[in-house]
Amino acid sequence: MKFKKFKENVEKWARVRGIYDESTEAHQQAKALEEIGEYLTAETDDERMDAIGDIAVCIVNAAKLDDSMRPLEFNLWGYGDSELSEVGGYVIDGNYESALSSLADYALSEGRDILGCLEQAWNEIKDRKGMMIDGKYVKWENLTGEQREEFERRDHANTLIRQ
Repeated sequence: MKFKKFKENVEKWARVRGIYDESTEAHQQAKALEEIGEYLTAETDDERMDAIGDIAVCIVNAAKLDDSMRPLEFNLWGYGDSELSEVGGYVIDGNYESALSSLADYALSEGRDILGCLEQAWNEIKDRKGMMIDGKYVKWENLTGEQREEFERRDHANTLIRQ
């Protein structure tokens, strides 16, 4: 999966779930740091790959919520060495392009392909249903009937946009 497609998918997914309406850039930054922690405690290679992709999901969402409204760009040229703490520093600073580049560098240094990590994370979240309610993500099974209708309305509107 190419980054551009990953970013488009994540932004549509997040829009339907109300993340851009209910969350903040700072919350997504914190979520990215939480995902870094999950990477560090992961016990399997699959968990590590998924965590790298989840970090990227949070970076995409934080960039979308960034008040500067700069479009997030990313390419895979110029890999170098990176530490995971460097990724976190860039996230905190709001330098999302550098965060993604450092994440890709780190993944490579650990023997992982960043595009594979992105695809794995996307495949994990794409069918997950739920919404942001009062700043918290609520799973489908815990939504009220009215909230489920709102989710379906957003999902339908998103489908129309794709056509």
